Amino acid sequence: MEGMTQFRITYDGPALARHEMDARELAPALLAMADLLDASVKALHGDKAKAKINVVGSFKTGSFNVDFNTMVSLLKVARDMFAGDTATAVTQAAGILTLLGIMGKKGYNGLAQVLKWLRGRRITSVTLLENGRAVILVDADRLEVELQVLALLRDVAVREAFHEVLAPLERPGIDSFAAGSDVDFSVVIYDSERAYFSPPAGEDELILEDERKMAFSIVSLAFKDDNKWRLSDGNSTISAKITDADFLAEVNTSERSFSKGDVLVCRVKVTQWQSESGAKTDYEVIEVLEHRKGARQISIPGLDGRTER
Repeated sequence: MEGMTQFRITYDGPALARHEMDARELAPALLAMADLLDASVKALHGDKAKAKINVVGSFKTGSFNVDFNTMVSLLKVARDMFAGDTATAVTQAAGILTLLGIMGKKGYNGLAQVLKWLRGRRITSVTLLENGRAVILVDADRLEVELQVLALLRDVAVREAFHEVLAPLERPGIDSFAAGSDVDFSVVIYDSERAYFSPPAGEDELILEDERKMAFSIVSLAFKDDNKWRLSDGNSTISAKITDADFLAEVNTSERSFSKGDVLVCRVKVTQWQSESGAKTDYEVIEVLEHRKGARQISIPGLDGRTER
């Protein structure tokens, strides 16, 4: 098809000996491939371009092959940049597939190759170079990549889509995925390597950290290590970790006793995080400043705080 870049993906294994694949497994993988290209274009070009991907009419025999035609359509907002050149759009499509590691020459470190190299290891640091490239360090190991590959590596939508493209590898009897042209593979991923392509769990981002004085009534206590106490400030109930060692020691040796109506005046560390589901708040009681017993007598001016003789 004119103006399109073609590539092929292949699933292989004993379960595909008859060159058949369950449509319920194939369809999500094909959709994930479209999502992968869409997410990659958005990660690299924002809203200035849009991916188009089509399945070629006939499936090839041998294992289970699917051919795609794809291009990156340049939108009006980017027309001045690329002068509406169709050849540029095709180049962009081929370039993105290369950055993903799905096409391109052997030895190039696209996203697929980087994830295979990482093998699920945590990145120690990244050093940016002056030539538009970067060096990824994992302990003593190093790998040089283009900054655009690094952008794909960091993009959650890209990582999630790539992981779903490999979902058929979870089925017994499908043991490999390959991608490239109709004559050669640029990358082969085995079922034992799929875990390397799992998107990392979202890391919470610190919003604020503050220490304040607060008073709580006790809703429920926890006597197991690291368990949190449920405390009420009169309006809402929270779970708070108690880290005042002296206070906990007195609780554990029964030097402290509690009854209904008791109030703890505390120095509290409040930490707020931004997570995938929104804001969350952690409470830590650093120090119990005062333990006020529940009132058992009527307060009378002139008598409170005095000892009768």
